[in-house]
Amino acid sequence: MRLAGLVLTLVLVSHQLLLGWGAEGHRAIAALAQTLITPDTLGKVRQLLNEGNERDLVSASTWADEIRPNARLDRPRPQGADAFNHQFPDNASWHFIDLPLGTASFTQARRFVTGKSDVVDAIERCISVLESPMPIPGEVSRPDALRLLVHFVGDIHQPLHCGTGFYRITETGPPVLVVDPDAAAGLPNDRGGNDLFYGPKDQLHAHWDLDLVQQVADTFDFRVLASYLGHEAQRLSWPETPGDYHHWPEAWALESVRAANLAYEGIRFNAVETMDGANTLWIAISLPADYDEKSRVLAAHQLTKAGARLAQLLDRIQWP
Repeated sequence: MRLAGLVLTLVLVSHQLLLGWGAEGHRAIAALAQTLITPDTLGKVRQLLNEGNERDLVSASTWADEIRPNARLDRPRPQGADAFNHQFPDNASWHFIDLPLGTASFTQARRFVTGKSDVVDAIERCISVLESPMPIPGEVSRPDALRLLVHFVGDIHQPLHCGTGFYRITETGPPVLVVDPDAAAGLPNDRGGNDLFYGPKDQLHAHWDLDLVQQVADTFDFRVLASYLGHEAQRLSWPETPGDYHHWPEAWALESVRAANLAYEGIRFNAVETMDGANTLWIAISLPADYDEKSRVLAAHQLTKAGARLAQLLDRIQWP
């Protein structure tokens, strides 16, 4: 227990504010989307970017992570971050939604909503703000809504930002993964792989945020990755999500849960420790030998899809 607690503390200190998909993943998604939107949309977007002192969608794409307290940054902390966190203290929960791997409808998903805003609600709120000609009392500004939207469309396509493992834990034996939403309700979960470790400091969620992004194009240079994703976007068909675009995030989250099933496929759950605090676990896992090979293909698909869908959503928004 003490060893697991020490390892968990070290890992949380180093990984607690990792950028979803990694900063380079978000920048590549934004770069791809900017090449796909119409000239008219680009003009509307640039107007808001200028208001927020952003150069382009790429520079705006990591703002949602950079404003978080104690974020590890590769550029200066954004101006106004403290005021934003004071006004929206729960903004860390806007990046994800923890759903059981068997979630097949948003009716099932709603029972796992914590009461705080999640990534689905956050994207829908951003759309409303961007379509409003006047500021909405108590809401983010329009420039901030654009920054958040660019980032959260990336987050919602990261499988472990939507699908998570729920577990039945006993005094003896390894934890048992529960995928059925009815059976999973009330059980502890691994917070999208944040509590799964395949080595002393090797965290599954961080592996998806960083390592697999780097493996897609064998680089952390977002320009090279964006070029790779651009070729993927041209090679494959990316039809618009059916239905009202205001609620596209609900469909995207469910789709990411299905992708998360592939991210959990073949994992062996070896041991578990229940840590201090509510719903905090330390679960030792083993990954199958071909895990990275299969997951890299899925990560590339999700990154490309995020860029294409961000462009489609920006083109659909009714800019005032």
